[in-house]
Amino acid sequence: MTTVLRSDDMRRLNRLRIIQMVRRKGAISRSEIAQAVALSPATVSTISNDLITEGVLTARGNDAAPNTGRGRPSIHLSVNPGFRHAVLIILKIGAINISIVDYAGAIVAHQDFHIDMATIAMDEFRATLIAEIRQTWQASGLPGDQLARISVGIQGTTDIAGQKLLRSPMTPLTDIPVARWLEDEFGAPARLTNDCDLIARALNWRDPKLYRENFAAILLAHGVGMGLFLRGNIINGTQSSGTEFGHMLHRPGGALCRCGARGCIEANAGDYAIVRRYRGDPENTAPASHVTAAEIAEIAEAARGQNTRALDALAAAGRALGSGLAGIYALVDPFRIAFVGHGVAAFEFMEPALREILENSNANAAKDIPIDLFPDDLPLVLEGCRIDALSEIDAIQAERLGEQARA
Repeated sequence: MTTVLRSDDMRRLNRLRIIQMVRRKGAISRSEIAQAVALSPATVSTISNDLITEGVLTARGNDAAPNTGRGRPSIHLSVNPGFRHAVLIILKIGAINISIVDYAGAIVAHQDFHIDMATIAMDEFRATLIAEIRQTWQASGLPGDQLARISVGIQGTTDIAGQKLLRSPMTPLTDIPVARWLEDEFGAPARLTNDCDLIARALNWRDPKLYRENFAAILLAHGVGMGLFLRGNIINGTQSSGTEFGHMLHRPGGALCRCGARGCIEANAGDYAIVRRYRGDPENTAPASHVTAAEIAEIAEAARGQNTRALDALAAAGRALGSGLAGIYALVDPFRIAFVGHGVAAFEFMEPALREILENSNANAAKDIPIDLFPDDLPLVLEGCRIDALSEIDAIQAERLGEQARA
């Protein structure tokens, strides 16, 4: 089917392309933009001048350019930090991290809060979350009309629209309308996103050469999750977020998972599963509510000392991960993997078993897939939140043809 774009539609698209190019480059000249996005210099000049008038972009001389004394000085465009601001929220077991970022992505206020959601009631959670956002916003000193977007990264599953937290290891509460709470209270659009999806999006933004078309970010922490890019797009379910990689069946009737089922990948490769096996506890032992990075590092050190239980626990984790990947690769072909989180500290003892499973499966071609390791997941989740929020502000502004920035 052929799609015909009207002139206004094309102009909106070009506005967005220019904003996105400036955001990615940080500072870039009009001629460089024209070359990068395949637009005429006149079109770039007209649109960029509009965006400067609206307050979206700023123009300044290129201080790095040599002064030849001839011709006009080189002018670089940047996004205007003060144009709008966003709230970024990361909800994880036992904690809420809240950051305020300007339109250029710099953090202008940040606060960490402890919250025990294991027994919290719905109304108390709502009141606590709103109060802590208000406290952080007040610390920023910004006026209320500067808030343009709220992005929430969560451990758990959301509905496909990013409005509700459907279920999470953080809390027994389900179907929590977090986005509606925030939109009603603060008057800005809000969206919830699974933390693994945010990690994958951050990698895609950070290094598009490595993480562009087809790759997966697998979280190795209390949970085992996957953010999956195929053909350049994040993959979710038809009704909910995430691929639920950690809850794919690895061994029927096997170890108890924190989801209540038995035999999940996570029940063998999650941090609580590794600790349980290392201690020699029965497979039906209830998963620990919290495992520290230090505990996983201790097991890795024991494996380096050839401790049998440590080696066995980590090899079992590798087999579970390899089994899940083999199944996915049989469907969509092999792709690059980034393992993220404190479980990475022991990955050297998981990898041989993982690659052995791939070599002996119908995904044999994947036995040499490139694997990257990122031990700290929080900066990537935060970066994914930032990209999500600011990109949405960009898209909204691109739609506003001819509007002036608010006073």
